Amino acid sequence: MRVLLSAYACEPNRGSEPEVGWQRALHMVAHAHEVWVLTRSNNRAVIESDASSHAPGLHFIYYDLPGWALRLKKQPWFLPVYFILWQWGAYRLAARRHREKPFDAVYHVTFASIQFGSFMGRLGIPFVIGPIAGGERAPLRLRRGMPIGGQALELMRDLGILLQRSSPLSRSAFGAAERILVTTAGSLRLVPRKWRFKTSVHLAIATSGHAEARDVRWPPDSPRYVFAGRLLHWKGVHFAIRALAEARKSLPAVTLTLVGSGPDERWLRHLASQCGVEDAVEFAGQLPRSQLLSSLRSYTALVFPSLHDSGGFVVLESLQGGVPAVCLDLGGPGTLVNSSCGIVVPTAGADEARVVSGIANAMIRLGTMPASELRSLSMGAIARANELSWASLTQTIAGSRGAEGAEPPGNSN
Repeated sequence: MRVLLSAYACEPNRGSEPEVGWQRALHMVAHAHEVWVLTRSNNRAVIESDASSHAPGLHFIYYDLPGWALRLKKQPWFLPVYFILWQWGAYRLAARRHREKPFDAVYHVTFASIQFGSFMGRLGIPFVIGPIAGGERAPLRLRRGMPIGGQALELMRDLGILLQRSSPLSRSAFGAAERILVTTAGSLRLVPRKWRFKTSVHLAIATSGHAEARDVRWPPDSPRYVFAGRLLHWKGVHFAIRALAEARKSLPAVTLTLVGSGPDERWLRHLASQCGVEDAVEFAGQLPRSQLLSSLRSYTALVFPSLHDSGGFVVLESLQGGVPAVCLDLGGPGTLVNSSCGIVVPTAGADEARVVSGIANAMIRLGTMPASELRSLSMGAIARANELSWASLTQTIAGSRGAEGAEPPGNSN
């Protein structure tokens, strides 16, 4: 069985999309005799310097557009054209390899979005897309506290979702696919109804599955919370800051650390000042990934109130380190977290004040919870992380057709 993965983003130890491509490649080897990964030439040095890339049965094919296209890629207006051209060129290279020695199945892995198309369905073999994302939307009631520019961007994003459903590139890929996998129920909106019979919901991210009980930690002496990610209007950091102000009425010593940077930092600093919590909010800036992962364990919990994250790698990394998480019941984080490993704040019919109170109550609950109960949550976080392993995810996806030729499983979330 020869399987081809189309993985534009594929690099070890990078997190996000590159990690998805890399881990899917490594774990697909268990489900096929040969796994061929078609990715960017730019990724070659990093991939080949990692010993795992030389595993038996795993092969990489490298492709990039000509120099003129790579230079133009730096211009924002050219990016959509660049990605479409890369997909077309990758398909033509795959078609040549397929003629020389046929593949038995092909998967579109990354980008985990189909907005720039995938031409791999033209190979005429079983074609599986995803899991793909991009259909998640911030509830309208929860946009009012955003800056005007952020609200405008959300409306443009809504329009983009509508246009993507009717894009000829997307529709062509959906029509050719034997199975379509989407990351959340929200991303079902990307798939026109006539193809939903072959669509199912699966996460696109996972963990190593090797977290151990010895990673269970004692909570800090005073309640300390952390957010990690880009400081963007839709990440919900403004909810966390407002919730902190509310929680301090019951827990005067509670603090919030924001790890990351982004264009909305100035707005968030102003908000912290307005709420009277500037002394309790630390803007830690960007940290190396290894430093972030080691520092997570010193906090009571991760607070990640994102409004439309399709995945949320930092949530998984938090759970894997035995750190409970507080999130909204939206997107990927709302699927990753359950009562065994954190607190999920409901948003159905809720306005911003209610959501802020929900996060504040979660902070107070965790901040006053006996150490024994927090340790139980820590154990639950580790167990949950191990459930959501790359091995398990790849088994599910391979079973959806492709390498195994099995009937697709029921929806998983």
